Amino acid sequence: MKKLISLGNMFAFLMLVIAVTFFTACSDSNDTPDVSSSSVKVSVKLASEYNKVALGKVNLTLRNVNSGKETSVEVGTNGIATVDNLPVDMYDVTATYKMSAEDYKNATGTTTEVTDSVLFSASATGVQLEPDKVKELSLELSTASTDDFVIKTIYYAGSDNKKAAGENDQFIEIYNNTNRVLYADSLCIAVTTMNRYGNGHKWQDKRYYYTEDGRYDWSKSQDMKDVDGANAKYYYAKMLFMVPGKGKDYPIQPGQSFIIAAFAQNYKAAFTTSTGKQITPEAPELTVDLSKAEFDVVYEGYETLDNPNAANMTIIHKGNNKYMRLSRNGKEGYVIFRHSNPASLPVYLYPAIDPAKGSKDQFMQVPNANVIDAVEVITPTADGYVAPKAFQKKDDAGYTYSKPDYSSMCITRKVSRVDGTRKVLQDINNSTLDFVEMKADPKAFAPQQ
Repeated sequence: MKKLISLGNMFAFLMLVIAVTFFTACSDSNDTPDVSSSSVKVSVKLASEYNKVALGKVNLTLRNVNSGKETSVEVGTNGIATVDNLPVDMYDVTATYKMSAEDYKNATGTTTEVTDSVLFSASATGVQLEPDKVKELSLELSTASTDDFVIKTIYYAGSDNKKAAGENDQFIEIYNNTNRVLYADSLCIAVTTMNRYGNGHKWQDKRYYYTEDGRYDWSKSQDMKDVDGANAKYYYAKMLFMVPGKGKDYPIQPGQSFIIAAFAQNYKAAFTTSTGKQITPEAPELTVDLSKAEFDVVYEGYETLDNPNAANMTIIHKGNNKYMRLSRNGKEGYVIFRHSNPASLPVYLYPAIDPAKGSKDQFMQVPNANVIDAVEVITPTADGYVAPKAFQKKDDAGYTYSKPDYSSMCITRKVSRVDGTRKVLQDINNSTLDFVEMKADPKAFAPQQ
């Protein structure tokens, strides 16, 4: 009897396990949330001025803005690619294409020698997908514009602050991307501010006015004259400098550049810091030689660091700084522009809810209609958060960054093609595509990809 009871108990136990497993499976199936997916259909073509040749292999990348995950595919010979089963989210979409030198000559009819392949790009940023829908995009591939100066390199991170130069060796490099001589005289460069916190900050939201997308709402700035255009028509400079000269004092040859340094010294050898301390770098390979910089920015009180071989930039708006100090963590914008009288541009405070409690920093209002080139630098936080863009997409549709804080790394514009001996840098008004990260090296070019 005991044996029969034992067998009966075992049978009952097995039936219980089966029942629990069955209902658990059903429960799991019913309770698992439905993760919606979406699709993207991308049509890619060459810009009309290049469509005399057939389009070859195009690489397409979709980057999830929130997770940073990238999905890469090749576009078919028909110029169309469909990507399915994408999580519903916001994406940045980029297409890149290398046209052979021969095809480029056939497409453009150029008589200039082209020895390397030519990089073409196109992008769409902030593409929001919807559940169970196909998002259709059309991208037009184009190569670099070559009609003016461009910002070539921004070195804001600085080098090791114990073994090298810290933030003393920061510099900006401007490049003549045309096939003719340009004059740098009166060219202005502005370092602009942005809301690095975004909406929802625990105390910043109580101090300042913001737009719905998290930018400063400059229309609420005290005494703002152009209320309607405050956010759309202008950028706001924390520092603004101008190249000196009377019109033709500083010619820049095609394919040549000039460097603007805070302090034009050779940091690979013994140098003097911004605090007046004498330093011999322990690791000179981590820093740069700026002794041959064409320009330096000499603030009052730093005359002893003036390099007589570097022309002094005209300081239009020094901001709340003692010297040209760039943000080491990379959250600001860089703009080059021309203006008939930049010193006359108005200045404003941050749009504080209570002006008495807001920052007293002043920002010069730069009309974006005057912009020649703009580069927005936004370093994502450790958890992937990207601060709201301050620049209009017409000036910079993306953003770029290097490793921050004493990394010795910079951002440098890609080489699009080589016309004879002149390197043409990529400029499609999208810093995400136009720039790469590399070790800082004045006058050096990014490796061709």
